[in-house]
Amino acid sequence: MSNLENFNNIYADLAESAYTGNRPNNFPPKSNKDTSQYFNFSKSKTTNIGTKEKPVYQTTQGGEKLPNNGIVYLQPDPTVHTVDVKTSLSIPNPNGGYHTESYTTSTYQKGLLTDEKAGFNAYFLTDTSTVNQETKKAYLAIRGSDAISVENLNDWVYNDGNFALNNAHIPQAKLATTAMKEKIAELSAQAPNVKLNITGHSLGTMVSAQGAAQLIKDDPSAINRLGNIVLFDGPDVTQSLKNMGLSDQQIRALGDKTTYYVNPLDIVSMLNRTAPLKEQFGHVNIIVPLNFTTTFDKSSAHDFGEFQMGANGFPLVASASFHPEMLVAGHNLASLIDTTLSKLKGLVAVSVPTTLLLTALSGGVTGLMALGMTAAQAKEIYDEFDNSYKEIVKKAKKEAKKWDEQAIPKLQSQIQSASSSQKVVLRAELLQTVAQDAVLSAEDYVTKIKSTLSTSKEKVQNSISTGRESAFNIAHYLEFYEIEMLLSDFQMNNFWDESLEDDTNRAASKFQMNLEQFSETLMSISQKIQETDKEGAAGFNDMLAKVQTNWGK
Repeated sequence: MSNLENFNNIYADLAESAYTGNRPNNFPPKSNKDTSQYFNFSKSKTTNIGTKEKPVYQTTQGGEKLPNNGIVYLQPDPTVHTVDVKTSLSIPNPNGGYHTESYTTSTYQKGLLTDEKAGFNAYFLTDTSTVNQETKKAYLAIRGSDAISVENLNDWVYNDGNFALNNAHIPQAKLATTAMKEKIAELSAQAPNVKLNITGHSLGTMVSAQGAAQLIKDDPSAINRLGNIVLFDGPDVTQSLKNMGLSDQQIRALGDKTTYYVNPLDIVSMLNRTAPLKEQFGHVNIIVPLNFTTTFDKSSAHDFGEFQMGANGFPLVASASFHPEMLVAGHNLASLIDTTLSKLKGLVAVSVPTTLLLTALSGGVTGLMALGMTAAQAKEIYDEFDNSYKEIVKKAKKEAKKWDEQAIPKLQSQIQSASSSQKVVLRAELLQTVAQDAVLSAEDYVTKIKSTLSTSKEKVQNSISTGRESAFNIAHYLEFYEIEMLLSDFQMNNFWDESLEDDTNRAASKFQMNLEQFSETLMSISQKIQETDKEGAAGFNDMLAKVQTNWGK
């Protein structure tokens, strides 16, 4: 798990907080308190993203230039209540016959914004403690998928899976439409000038888009009550909206209000995205991720930590002139997903939603075999996908470093002749480019050192083994123990210093960490370059010290 580095985007802040787990500002599982709950995203938060036994601390910096200075209030949902799941049994009577007894076997929470049985959770937030004439901002944050588990089959099978295979109108979206209608009605009555802004991540993007689509299909005028719809790491929903019966005009109108930020190295983000970006639903932005990882890596390409948020409130995004290799990587991954899904559909009945790519492939060969494939079929599909996926990431990383190296001198030249306002933008871009190049260079350096050590160690071991074998082959007149005595000093520890190897690896890792800390500092400076200019070297040193402190926690 990795969280946002800063709270500079209120929509990302709310989408992240809608999740459970080790998030900086967790919203509660259900919001049925009698009073609103206060959250302040202008404040930094330190979170243990590890375990209680092995804590790993990460600090998310307080946001700047946020609406209402980052203060929001989670409004209560008085409709949330506990539903008993009962089972009836026929019990024989002592004197013959039967009677029925009912037992509560489980319970779940249900309300307008919460339906645990359906896997639906949403949060209604405003910039005032109650919804009234003073309210200026209102948000609906919709939670995405929790981790794959039996308890979360609603997320992964009936929603994610159904969407991936059939472009269907998913169950949680229908609940979202009801929630949107109710909250828009509440705003109309108590804060008539306020529009409802919507945000979500992953499955939350599909629920948000389809929920809003059904809203305007039922009542076309409702589109005037919607504000911004800002979505993170979600697939394109165009075909599903058409399947729901929306006209092209309605899809375009809703798309004008919708902005996506998607990671080109994330399989969820790139699902259904083989068409040109301008033909997809909403305004689609391909981000420049912080790391070059896959969806399945520990620092997942699907998590919030990959978004590089600037002080302007927007993630760093690629374009034809800025890291275009990310646009290429995204298209290549979208094509790979499309091809792999087609193969899966050919081997498993289309009506079985459990063939969702993410669910199946995350389990590797075993996961695919669980869908009824043979071991050979599963291995062939998984290996082909896995190798191609890793090659896309590897190539993107290589091209990104190449772009950085070419861009640095160009940016330096442009800064010299730029106007004052242009210089600020170009200098920030230069710092971001240098920061990324430093991290990639450090990774390459450490990889080479470790590879050189490993190769050299193997050569020494092979030389010793060959030498000992030759000695035994030619010493025909000596006993085994006599040869061993002669070769007693011909041992690995006399030719290879293990402690020196450890010291070298530690030094390389420390060098990489120092460069990454330096890089993170440059990224922070790029987000508020004018303020740092005024502070000079002292400002840089203070920021570096904060970064180092956060790393040490």
